[in-house]
Amino acid sequence: MGLDFTAVDFETANGKRASVCSVGMTKVRNGKIVDHASWLIKPPHGFTTFAERNIAIHNITEADVANAPSWVESAARIRDFIDNDIVVAHYAPFDKSVWRQASEWSGVDFGDFLWICSRDLAKAHLGLEDCSLPSVADSLGITGLDHHNAASDAAVCAQIVLALAQRAGVSSWVDLDTVTPRKTALSPSGRPYSSEPSIKKGDLPEPNLDADPTNELFGQGLTITGGFELLGRREAFQLAASFGANVQLSTTRKTTILVICGENPHAPGFDLSRGTTKARKAYEYITERAQKIRIMSETEFYIAVGMAPPSMLEANRIDAQITRPLSPHISSSTQESIAVPANNGNGIDDPASTATTDPINSDVPRLAPQNSGVPSRTQPLDNFQSPVSTHPRINSASETRTPSSPRRTVSRVAFVAMAWILAIATVFALLCTAAGYSFDAAAGTTFLVFSVILGTGCFYAFRAAKRK
Repeated sequence: MGLDFTAVDFETANGKRASVCSVGMTKVRNGKIVDHASWLIKPPHGFTTFAERNIAIHNITEADVANAPSWVESAARIRDFIDNDIVVAHYAPFDKSVWRQASEWSGVDFGDFLWICSRDLAKAHLGLEDCSLPSVADSLGITGLDHHNAASDAAVCAQIVLALAQRAGVSSWVDLDTVTPRKTALSPSGRPYSSEPSIKKGDLPEPNLDADPTNELFGQGLTITGGFELLGRREAFQLAASFGANVQLSTTRKTTILVICGENPHAPGFDLSRGTTKARKAYEYITERAQKIRIMSETEFYIAVGMAPPSMLEANRIDAQITRPLSPHISSSTQESIAVPANNGNGIDDPASTATTDPINSDVPRLAPQNSGVPSRTQPLDNFQSPVSTHPRINSASETRTPSSPRRTVSRVAFVAMAWILAIATVFALLCTAAGYSFDAAAGTTFLVFSVILGTGCFYAFRAAKRK
């Protein structure tokens, strides 16, 4: 079979993937471009707001799509154009999720297509650090790109695949797959490294201080581990920050929410201590430092930012009734300082969330199987602030730690007093020596060494007592 495929590109009205507003397609037959198609799309109901940032990127406004076909009509036309082709897109996870989300919210069939990412192909063949569409096009000598014009992006995407095949001297998908270099190295957790563009600390967005303070992400220190199904890592950080979260690249002492993607952290048998590096770090902070960190699933994150389609909401409702807490994998002493209240993640009790008891783990509260306040398919999400999805298994709003006993308090005071006394004595001895006062050198040296050793011991003993 020759190189037959259809290149696709979508543009969106705002940060939500379902807000599709434009499509561009280029059809290739036997290694030759034979057809093009593109048109504006009226976003599905509830996703019609055009963000200024998006308008600045693609110059499409709400007035432009006022009389455009709906996604229901567009989806049928797109499927007819593609037919049984392989679908190619530059950074395919984005375009695939746009199609899926728009279809979910519009109640139409998503379709079963084989997707190939031209960005991944370019990265494997060219070894570029920047694999954006303009950068790859420049490196291959492809001109005429009008970036973020869906028709132009799709056409250049098709040309990139054809150029890569020509460079490799192949003329079929089978041969191109055979000669495509693959990165086989795995991360320490045994998972493949992500192909997403790397994010540096300076790229992290600032939290939106004007966001709704009742949202469960507001004011939280949030980090992400694993790859999202419907989002890129950079876009997920931007969404979280728009809801007031302080996003982080790694698990730190300031982390209060860890989003785990790719697997359900609330499922029976999930072990936080055997997860990714960030998950293991969170486990260490929880068990050894009594840090309060909520473990959030990918679905819960989607609900928190108001972009979960109805099928995901239903699956999450059912999943909330059968999942088990993380506590079996956390030491019993730690469980005493980790609470799972039915609240909104900010320590504010949520009257809409009714806590019940798990029939198997009778001491573990969970939310009643309901979705009151969760938007229906016809409810707009442009300004929607999501309620709490499921109860937090490890919540940042945990109960306060039990006050220290009188004996422990006395011990701490004694340690501090001893450390200060020895420190003052050491400084005094040093000052005497510097001033030229003569005293037995051996006795002075012994005193100094003894003071330093004992003072250091008292300091670390105090730290250990404080941690306990």
